[in-house]
Amino acid sequence: MQEEELPFELYKYHKRKTIYKWKRYGLIETEEMIYKIYECYIRSSNCEICGKAFKSSNDRQMDHDHETGKFRNIVCCKCNCYRKDYKVYSNTGYKCISKTKNERYKQGFCFRVRIYRNGKYILESARKTLEEAIELRDKFIQENPNIFT
Repeated sequence: MQEEELPFELYKYHKRKTIYKWKRYGLIETEEMIYKIYECYIRSSNCEICGKAFKSSNDRQMDHDHETGKFRNIVCCKCNCYRKDYKVYSNTGYKCISKTKNERYKQGFCFRVRIYRNGKYILESARKTLEEAIELRDKFIQENPNIFT
């Protein structure tokens, strides 16, 4: 049986490094399923959402649900960014809220609410307490339901 040709050349240790990166970014699947996803990934030549051909191996991405960690599709960079659950990573455990140093506040830090879409911040604001930041974020989400799932 002849081996099917891959759309892009793979570098040494591609499989190991790619799977490690996926797990680090939050993919939660069984080992068997991860290997199946990888096989699909390396053979993909078009985005599963828009159908556009991948220009290079760097253009294709494994898309997963950030809440559950489950695999969804092999997509292009653009489609991956447009997914509604795209989020800014947080050091507080709250979606889109991070704690940052800020000498302007008495306690020496503030809670920054950042919502990033389509290449720019659509909301970026600092608050003194975590409760205020959560309230601001939730109000924004309620007023803009099309941004979040």
